[in-house]
Amino acid sequence: MATINRGSEFRKWDLHLHSPYSILNNQYPRESDGSPKIQDFIDKIKEQEIEVVGLTNYFNFTDSDFELKKELEKFGITVFLNLEVRLSNINKNDELFDYHIIFDNKLDDQVVKNLLAELKANVGSTEKSFNRLKKEEIERTANIDFDSLIQTLDKSVELSGRILKVFLSRGHGSATSDSDPKNAAVYENVCRKSDLLVHSSHQKDNLIKDRQYWLKKSPYVRPLLQSSDAHSLDGIGKRYSWIKADKTFEGLKQIKFEPEDRISLETEKPELPRKELIIDKLVYKNKEIYLSENLNAIIGGRSNGKSTLLNSIAKKLNQPVEEDVYVFPNLDEDFKIIWKDEKEDNDRDVEYIPQEYMIDLARNDDKLKKLINSIIKNKGEDSLISEYESECRKINSLIQSLLLQYVDTLSELNSLKQPEVEENALNQRLKDFNEKREGILGKLQISPEEQEQLERLREDYQNISEELTLLRNKLSTLETVKLEKIKLNNEWLLEDINELKSVLEKISDKMNQEFNSEIAQLKIDFNSQLQDKQQELSQIENNAIYKRGIELSKDNNVLKKLDKEIENETKALNDLRQYTLEKSRLETELKKIKTELITNYRKYNTVRDTLKEKFEISEDDLSISIKFTPKNFEDEFDYIDNRGKNKSNFIEKLENNFDLVVDNIFKDDELKFIKNKNKLDHIKYFFSNHYYTYHFEIEYQNDSFKQMSPGKKAFVILKLILDFSDSKKPVLIDQPEDSLDNRAIYKDLTSYIRKTKMRRQIIVVTHNPNIVVGGDCENVIIANQSSDDNPNKDGGQFDYKNGSLENDCSISNSDYILEKYSIKEHVCDILEGGKEAFEKRERKYNIQ
Repeated sequence: MATINRGSEFRKWDLHLHSPYSILNNQYPRESDGSPKIQDFIDKIKEQEIEVVGLTNYFNFTDSDFELKKELEKFGITVFLNLEVRLSNINKNDELFDYHIIFDNKLDDQVVKNLLAELKANVGSTEKSFNRLKKEEIERTANIDFDSLIQTLDKSVELSGRILKVFLSRGHGSATSDSDPKNAAVYENVCRKSDLLVHSSHQKDNLIKDRQYWLKKSPYVRPLLQSSDAHSLDGIGKRYSWIKADKTFEGLKQIKFEPEDRISLETEKPELPRKELIIDKLVYKNKEIYLSENLNAIIGGRSNGKSTLLNSIAKKLNQPVEEDVYVFPNLDEDFKIIWKDEKEDNDRDVEYIPQEYMIDLARNDDKLKKLINSIIKNKGEDSLISEYESECRKINSLIQSLLLQYVDTLSELNSLKQPEVEENALNQRLKDFNEKREGILGKLQISPEEQEQLERLREDYQNISEELTLLRNKLSTLETVKLEKIKLNNEWLLEDINELKSVLEKISDKMNQEFNSEIAQLKIDFNSQLQDKQQELSQIENNAIYKRGIELSKDNNVLKKLDKEIENETKALNDLRQYTLEKSRLETELKKIKTELITNYRKYNTVRDTLKEKFEISEDDLSISIKFTPKNFEDEFDYIDNRGKNKSNFIEKLENNFDLVVDNIFKDDELKFIKNKNKLDHIKYFFSNHYYTYHFEIEYQNDSFKQMSPGKKAFVILKLILDFSDSKKPVLIDQPEDSLDNRAIYKDLTSYIRKTKMRRQIIVVTHNPNIVVGGDCENVIIANQSSDDNPNKDGGQFDYKNGSLENDCSISNSDYILEKYSIKEHVCDILEGGKEAFEKRERKYNIQ
């Protein structure tokens, strides 16, 4: 079965697995003749799905080891010979350090054998070549000085770049773990000169801590692998590493450059969980191009079919591809997209970001706003916006009701007609009239006692009449009281506590019942008092002396006139008092409405603050926040007279202390108005509007989006599209670097792509080596359009070759350019700065 090539993939590797021919501690099953059961060994490796092994033996390899390597390779298992030696250096547990040399699987067997003859082990006081050591010498005393070992390895031209030096870590941690400074220095020297560490600890925590130390804390980074150190069939498959690389020595070397992302020490294979969201392969004219579930980079010379392939994927999946964008001819017949769940479903969605899309979005406010709104909706923050707008509508509705009450009450107050009398003057005239009347009565034929009694009766009559007037006014006031259902304002705090709302409604109903009951009782009391006073008046009117006085008054024209004057003045006094009482009531009501208007208008502050506090969308160093800004006050208050400084002063106050203007709006009489407006119009307009609008502000690394360069804006747009979406659908990007404007952003983009590819598939067209090499691209797709100089093998217009960065497959004498060079050679040739990008990658961890 042909091997599927989709670039670097995670595979199960065990680089410290002892050979059935291992000299020490060999527990593998044996045939009757004592030879190891090789087929059982091979079957166990296949059963455990281990694709790469480090076939390990102590100090030497037997001819059988070399033969076993070839036998395993027949089953597609890559085998690196792993030579385990014992260093003469002693650790803190008085144990000799174990050390390993892993050989390139393509290295000629004779080169390895020559090295085994050249290397000398210390055996007691003598030295012996590795290939001449006896079993008991290997078991008990053989060791080699570390510096001597390294010197021999480094001087060999044939071994240059063909071996990896490996220190066996047994969970001892960093060099500082050894309390003996001398041993610590030795440990440090060994680690620095090693390419990688192999761990065989049974303790998971120990493994994790060791890995974190070598990745994050050590002054120099080293890859750490887990291995079985198996000496028996039972040990095979118990411990291993997942390595993302081709099953080649060049693939293994990649973990030196990418020690974190290319290695996983988890039990299960790291892979994206949803197969329906991963494009497995593309089929163009019956040729299959397999894809990585991580990063796929399409590169090629100008007009060689890079964007054509990407746009064809987008077009096939019903993405909005521009009409002038080139796609494969006969797309329906010649081009297929197969998903990892083995389905061909062209209705599945992808995130398609065409060329210049990000910079276009950064320049177009409407498109950017649409993107932000979709992010807000996707994150569920739109409910906060809806809640805010709902609260604003509630406030406005309440304010409109209060404004109606304010206008009605003010109108009622202004319509009150003040009697054209003055109370003190009225009282003085009444006094004068009564004195004149008393004088007249004194001249009439009535005894002084009767006259005195009559005057008392008249005085009582007048007082009772006044009391009756007051009682009638009170009753009238009670009748005109507008009873509104008392509401406890529970909207603000208790919207979601239905049980508590029910309790409050019961309390509210009870308060209303008690209020209505009290009003009814007051009416009864006032009517009772009214009847009592009317009865008292009747008693006076039926009194003989009072009747006599009335009769005498009728016979006296002057007395009649005085009585009429007294009656008129008494009525005028009662009217004045009723006016004063009504005016006071309306002014009190107006003051209450003003206070409620101001209080409720201030609630806009509360809902704004609540929204700002709750609204939060952020991812790493990118955030979307909500900001409120005042409207243009000049335009809003265009009806205020601009002459003088009244308007400018008013606007300045609004800008400096908006709440203070609200508090004093009813007292401010300095403003002059135009457009037939007056102060009442101003008050109604002011309270009917909310002068703050919200907008969304994007910040990246504490920089405001508005202040960013176009290139940085474009990068932020990319992060907005991908980071703030919960979708894991594949991402198609056409030359994102074209939207960027400096090397710093290239670095950000590369770092970002490395992070994003771990959670969703990316297919990118690029001519930037930082994205391909710096992004540690799993699958590089080389595009070529057939020409006289560079024809395609099948004669087609477009052809593609794909593979990993470490892929070294090439046919140097081929006539076809795609075959002629390896992936790395194509990258260096096609991408300007490609070679430098590889060199930079290898220098990243100060690899020596």
